Amino acid sequence: MTFEIETQTGEYLDTPQIPLFWPVQTGKEVATQIEDGELFDFDEEVEPILNVLMSKILEQSRMEVLEEEEIRKMKDHQREFERLRNRELEEVQTLEKKEQRINEEKVREFINNDFNLF
Repeated sequence: MTFEIETQTGEYLDTPQIPLFWPVQTGKEVATQIEDGELFDFDEEVEPILNVLMSKILEQSRMEVLEEEEIRKMKDHQREFERLRNRELEEVQTLEKKEQRINEEKVREFINNDFNLF
């Protein structure tokens, strides 16, 4: 079974604006009395915390500066050490070359003297 039904919407009617709801006050309004010193005194309470934080920050900064200075000195020392090592290596190489030349000359002299004997 099937049915055919038709509907028609009504014309748009302006509805009156709903007034804002303002509840009626039924109780008595009260206040809280706060005496001096009962609330958090920012300047007085925060000063010790700031002192601790600033001390830690300054100490950490000082340590970082000292570490940087120590690293710089270590690098300077390492450069100086490498410079001295390189100079000593050059001296050793020159002495080895000199010794090698002397040995070569001795061998040549020996060979020349041996041939002169014949």
